[in-house]
Amino acid sequence: MIRVLILGVTFLFLGACQQGGTRPQQHIAPDPKAAEINMRLGLNYMQRGDYAVALEKLEKSLKQDPNLPSTHNTIALLYQRLGMLDTAEKHFKESISRAPNYSEAHNNYGVFLCQQKQYDESEKQFLLAIKNPLYNSAAQAIENAGLCVSRIPDLVRAEAHFHKALQINPNMAKSLLNLADISYQQHDYTQAKSYMKRYQSVSLWSPQALLIMIKIEKKLGEKNEVASHLLLLKGKFPDSDQAQQVRRGEY
Repeated sequence: MIRVLILGVTFLFLGACQQGGTRPQQHIAPDPKAAEINMRLGLNYMQRGDYAVALEKLEKSLKQDPNLPSTHNTIALLYQRLGMLDTAEKHFKESISRAPNYSEAHNNYGVFLCQQKQYDESEKQFLLAIKNPLYNSAAQAIENAGLCVSRIPDLVRAEAHFHKALQINPNMAKSLLNLADISYQQHDYTQAKSYMKRYQSVSLWSPQALLIMIKIEKKLGEKNEVASHLLLLKGKFPDSDQAQQVRRGEY
């Protein structure tokens, strides 16, 4: 089975607490303005880690407007952080049902499903997120789709998603890193190095990136480059799993 680097890459989803981009549709409610204010307060408290106050504000927002999609989306994120997964999923679904074009909710629900290993359903949510032409984080959502199907693993689908993400935004670091890894697994070491050079231009080194670069340079016979990147990995990330791996000679 082909090893996929993405399993060792931090799963970072840009839309996870984002309320910008496409606005959900408006609904008539008893006090929509107050509900919006409390939703934003709840989001701010959640981002600061004050979950008790965040929950209080978000519950108040829902009482003021039970139909506000952004509140359902935000409280779903909070319940997800609290480990109340059934309740989180219920609110993700509520958010989407009230605003089918609410791309942030689709993206966040996709992240949730991927973390529950529901990879195919997760991919569907990411693809629904990018159907809205006004969504300003489409590259992140399609990259998320690639990251998630990589866990199946389905490298064909993953590679297609990563390429699409780069078409939208050429600076998507995780797409570049994972395409480098896929090229490495396909024994196309020159192409893999090309992706890594692009990665270097848009992102700082990580232990995962340094390890794959070391492997690529080793296959290309670049002994000096291998030595240089080994020193960098051991020096910058001495306690990382990747540094331990190279100390054991497993590269």
